[in-house]
Amino acid sequence: MTLPKLRLAIPALVCITFLIYWFMPHYSAEDKAYYVSVFCAIDHQDPQHFQNDMQRVIEGGNSDYALQKIHYIPALGKQVTERWQQLSAQERLKAGEDNHACQQMLKREL
Repeated sequence: MTLPKLRLAIPALVCITFLIYWFMPHYSAEDKAYYVSVFCAIDHQDPQHFQNDMQRVIEGGNSDYALQKIHYIPALGKQVTERWQQLSAQERLKAGEDNHACQQMLKREL
């Protein structure tokens, strides 16, 4: 590659990298902790209902008169449920019985 082409390629790569980073979802530690706490509070019997149950709890907590309503973020909910599914059966059993242990196990990897 010649020097003029290289001078154009480097800024283009920097711009592309920046755009990829910009459009990737970034969730705050507070959002992650909130979703983990909601997940640990819902019923863990049927994985088919995890997303719906989380959405119902998160959006159901909005007051009718609230100026800023909290909306469910499906991608973050999916991250939490995928983390749950990575736990061993024994860890899931312990997490289902102890809310604090559930939150610690799920927060560890998010």
